Amino acid sequence: MTSFSRRTVLKGTAASFVTVGAAGALAAPARAAAPSSYSIVHGTTPGGVPYGLWGTIPSSPAPTLVILSLTIEQALTTSHLQAGAILVEPPANYLCVSIDPPCHGTHLYPGRSEGLPGWAELAADEHDFVADFNARMSEVLDHLIDEDLVDPDRIAVAGTSRGGFLALRYAAFDPRVACGVGYAPVTDLRQLREFEIAASVPFVDELSLGAHVAPLTGRPVFIVIGDRDVRVGTDAAIDVARALSAAAVTGLPVADVVNPSFEDLVGGWPQPWTLDPLPKTQTAGPSTAQAHTGTRSLRVENASGTAVGVRTPRLPAEPGSQYTATSWVYTESGAPATMFLEFFNAAGSRIANQFVAPAASSTWEETSVSAVAPTGTATMDVLIYGAVAAAGVSYHDDVTLARSVPSEVALHVLSEPRGHTTPVGAAELSATWIDGIVTA
Repeated sequence: MTSFSRRTVLKGTAASFVTVGAAGALAAPARAAAPSSYSIVHGTTPGGVPYGLWGTIPSSPAPTLVILSLTIEQALTTSHLQAGAILVEPPANYLCVSIDPPCHGTHLYPGRSEGLPGWAELAADEHDFVADFNARMSEVLDHLIDEDLVDPDRIAVAGTSRGGFLALRYAAFDPRVACGVGYAPVTDLRQLREFEIAASVPFVDELSLGAHVAPLTGRPVFIVIGDRDVRVGTDAAIDVARALSAAAVTGLPVADVVNPSFEDLVGGWPQPWTLDPLPKTQTAGPSTAQAHTGTRSLRVENASGTAVGVRTPRLPAEPGSQYTATSWVYTESGAPATMFLEFFNAAGSRIANQFVAPAASSTWEETSVSAVAPTGTATMDVLIYGAVAAAGVSYHDDVTLARSVPSEVALHVLSEPRGHTTPVGAAELSATWIDGIVTA
C-alpha cells in the first residue's frame, strides 16, 4: 500500500499507475473483470486505513461515489460497479472509492469468522462493527478531501446487499453524504440466516437500519429491491422506505414551544411568551375562565383600531422545512385572534410570514397554519395576534409546532426472478438519480 501526497502522484488517470502489493512490491494494475479501461489504485490513509480508487483521478476536488460490496477489488471490478461505471466514464469525471467491510478483505477481527458470520458473532457480543466501519470510511474521505481529490459537497454512497446496508448506515452517519443508494440492501440484520446465533440479542435491532431512520429523514435515499428477494427480504426493504417517508411528515425534530398551555406563570405572566409593547387599549394574559387542557389559557381581548400580539421566543428553523403551528381556540365574542408563523434571517429581520384566521366558535376548535421556511431563514416564532381591524375576545391553548420535509425516498420494486440480486436496469436508473443530486 502507499500513502499518497497532496497533488503529486494522484493526478492523471488511474490507468497511469500501478497498485502496490501487501508486501510493498509494485504489482500490475488490477484490471481483470473491470467494466472499463480504468484500473484500481490502492492507497492508505495516514492512520493506516486501506482504500481503493477507480476512475479518472482528478486534478481538483471531484464528485465522488463510494461503492461497497464484499472487498475493495470486488466492489471496483465486478457488476457491483455498474452504476459507478456509468458515472465515471467521460465527461462525468467521477471518482469511485471503496474500502473493505468489517470481516472482509483486509479488515478481519481476531478470533472472528470472515464475512457475515463474523458480523453475527460481533453483534452477539454487542460489538458495534458498523461504528468501526463508519470511522474508517470517514477517515478515508477526510484524507481524500484533504488531498483535493473529493468534493465534500458532492459525495454519494452506494452498495449491494451487505454493502447496501453499510452504504445507508454510513449516509445516516455522515451529513456530508448527498445521497445514499442500496441495491437489494440488507435493512434488517435478523433477515439474514447468519444472525440466527444472535436471535435473542436486542443489540441486533440497534444495528439494523430501522433504528437509524431519523438522520436519513428528508435526505435522498434510493432503494431498489427484487420482488422475490428472500435473502434480505423484499418486505423489510419496503418497510424501511415507508418509515423514511412517514418520518419526513411527522418525525422531524423541532424546538418545543415552551409553556404551550400557559399554565406556568412568573410574576403573573406566562413566560417565556412575550407581549408586544403596543397601545394600552390591548389586553392579553393568562385566564382561568376557559381552558382546553389544564386550568389556564391565554385570553386575548382586542379593541378595534389597536393590535395585540403575544409570541414565543425565536426558535431555530431550517430553510426548506415546512413548519405547522397548531392551537385550540375558543371565541367569547367578536373575531378571534389570528395565529402567525414568522420567519427571520440571521440579522433578525422578518423575511416571511403566514397566518390563519380561525372562525368564531363558542366551543374549542383546533386551528393550524403551515409555511415553508424560505432561503435565509435562521429563526422563527409563533405569534397570537389580534389585528388592528378586528375586535373580539378569544382564548388560546395547547400551542404546538411540527416540522416536515418532502420525502426524498426513491423506492423501486422490480421484477427479479433470480431472487437476491440487483434487478436489470437498476444501475442505469440509479446513475441518473445520483448524478441529478450530486451535480445539481
